[in-house]
Amino acid sequence: MAACGGKTIDHEDLQNQLATELSSQAGVDADQVSVSCPDGQKVEKGASFDRELTAPNGDKVRVVVTLTDDEGGYTATVPEEQPAGES
Repeated sequence: MAACGGKTIDHEDLQNQLATELSSQAGVDADQVSVSCPDGQKVEKGASFDRELTAPNGDKVRVVVTLTDDEGGYTATVPEEQPAGES
């Protein structure tokens, strides 16, 4: 790798945090949703990336994660406009 240090996000921890946070906002249990977070995402303040949440009914929802610091802090938003799904 070319980067010095280059801390990456613990993708399993992020998946669990997003599932807990977003499921509570939707009024469902965290174990009823799943979030796909590939590993290898570098921790860099201001970085933004998409993740996919699968709702209890099977719908796929795009979640935008933005890193708020170099320690892995983040905000997660669900954009109103979602890509056309394969229902």
